[in-house]
Amino acid sequence: MTRKTASEINFLSINENFPVAGEDNDTQVFRDNFDTIKTSLRLASEELTDIYQNSARTDEENDFANNPVRNAVFNSCKEKVNGINVIDAAVTDTITVDYENGNYQIFKLESNAAFTFQNLPTNTTAVAKLTLEFFGDGSTRTITFIGSDGAQFRKPSTFPASLTVNSLTERTIIEVWRHSSNYIFLNYLGNFVE
Repeated sequence: MTRKTASEINFLSINENFPVAGEDNDTQVFRDNFDTIKTSLRLASEELTDIYQNSARTDEENDFANNPVRNAVFNSCKEKVNGINVIDAAVTDTITVDYENGNYQIFKLESNAAFTFQNLPTNTTAVAKLTLEFFGDGSTRTITFIGSDGAQFRKPSTFPASLTVNSLTERTIIEVWRHSSNYIFLNYLGNFVE
């Protein structure tokens, strides 16, 4: 769809000097003016509908439907945090991390847990990134990752062979990103004390 760069409303063709007072005015000019006004109102309605449906708003969430935003300068922007998700044995041992819940997600482990991913885009022209924060309940809890929709994990050699958390005050931070259907990349950023 070609983006409009100017309005198509043709208000200049309306004869504002018509009708002329005290004269026998031609009805064709009335009809032409009416037609131009009617067409302009239709175009205004179409243009406003397009604006309402497709423009970003500052008073509500916006979905850009994977359309690129170009030449933007971001200043003081934030990433959405999905608050503390408490994971205990009564809930499940396999946890699905949904990309649509936010770019930064926090998990308190009260049991060992395996994590898998959902809604990570596989668009090869863009990369989807997540940051995961884990902390424990005072007992040692093991974190593992399970492949998602056929993707394999890729990790650097510095990624711990066994990833565990235990402390309430020590946070383990993992980066996750994906840009293809084949791989999900994991990076261990380390443990940080509050």
